[in-house]
Amino acid sequence: VLGMACGAPFALEDLHAEVCSAAPYRHLTREAFEEVVDFVATGGYALRAYERFARIRRTKDGLWRVSNPAIAQAYRLNVGTIVEATMIKVRLVSTRGGPQTGVTGRPRFGGRVLGEVEEYFVETMAPGDTFVFAGEILRYDAMVEDEIYVSRTTAKEPKVPSYDGGKFPLSTFLAAGVRALLSAPERWPHLPGQVRDWLELQRARSRLPGRGDLLVETFARAGRFYLVCYPFEGRLAHQTLGMLLTRRLERARLKPLGFVANDYAIAVYAAGDLGAAIPDGRLSLDALFDPDMLGDDLEAWLAESALMKRTFRTCAVIAGLIERRFPGKEKTKRQVTISTDLVYDVLRRHDPGHMLLKAARADAATGLLDVRRLSDMLMRVRGHIVHQPLPRVSPLAVPVLLEIGRESVGSPETADALLAEVEDDLVREAMGDA
Repeated sequence: VLGMACGAPFALEDLHAEVCSAAPYRHLTREAFEEVVDFVATGGYALRAYERFARIRRTKDGLWRVSNPAIAQAYRLNVGTIVEATMIKVRLVSTRGGPQTGVTGRPRFGGRVLGEVEEYFVETMAPGDTFVFAGEILRYDAMVEDEIYVSRTTAKEPKVPSYDGGKFPLSTFLAAGVRALLSAPERWPHLPGQVRDWLELQRARSRLPGRGDLLVETFARAGRFYLVCYPFEGRLAHQTLGMLLTRRLERARLKPLGFVANDYAIAVYAAGDLGAAIPDGRLSLDALFDPDMLGDDLEAWLAESALMKRTFRTCAVIAGLIERRFPGKEKTKRQVTISTDLVYDVLRRHDPGHMLLKAARADAATGLLDVRRLSDMLMRVRGHIVHQPLPRVSPLAVPVLLEIGRESVGSPETADALLAEVEDDLVREAMGDA
């Protein structure tokens, strides 16, 4: 809309018709289009008092024009913005006087910068979580602007930062095909021998995930209690589900310690006996996996995490609400983050229905959380959850359990040796040799 105004004055009806002639916007309503035009003209209800957000105006002839030449210049400098993945500085702080945790707020004692980590990894953590970085085990205490503040800890099983490129999920068709294959033993002769033997062992030790149900296994191992389920919906949806499951298990006072996920399974581990809580009525699997977790639980988690602010920043930059480039200079990532965080806080307090907030929620739901796919899965398995208590880890659970503590602090040779030892132990246990 702003680009058209920078080129020439436009009539609202004509531009709406032109936009709707494009296939992606063929169902765009007049009301939604007018909301977009109002956003460009005023910035929305909460921002209309600020002149800098009034980028177009309607003149007496009924046409919309750019407010002044400076707006057009700023648009040309920023048009076509591609928002790059942001790196977050990791700063070590002293915990004297007690740690101050939270998404905002500066800890009492600052320290040196240990390095940088991708922002998406920070978005998956809550204050108090631990991770491996720079050869140390660190606790996430707070996030301030473009830095996270951390302190040293001695946690046994921290998370491991990884680059964002490896999280492309299984397609829905491939996931459905895998479920169908697992539930059809008559097709197994076409599989490699090792895979066929592994599935036969799973069927003998536990049971196989059905095509339309959700298999939930519970077992104890090494002083902890595990709940492993097999949705086959990809890592993104599983990570979101894991975060929501741990929140519900906390409310049930079963002391969840964490979770890990891969493309086909989720494993939640706890200090409370998850397997015993199901038959004695303290934990209902139907309630645990109820689709209503995508309501209040998801909103509460989003409110506590930094994810929504970071998603809003991307939307604000693309929409031109925040400009990064000016004649002869460019805003730093820190300045952009400060500006978008301030606008986000204002809109959330005074205009919660603002179109950019709705766009940020939609982006987070599709691109970062895969909520639609998770919702479809929860509806599919509703009333079809199968609980299988086990005396030991099952063959299918071995790969996802190996995600726990995959990285160790120490030399690569030591880490590889420890991982190989753990893998051998898990395989022997799954096969019944332990």
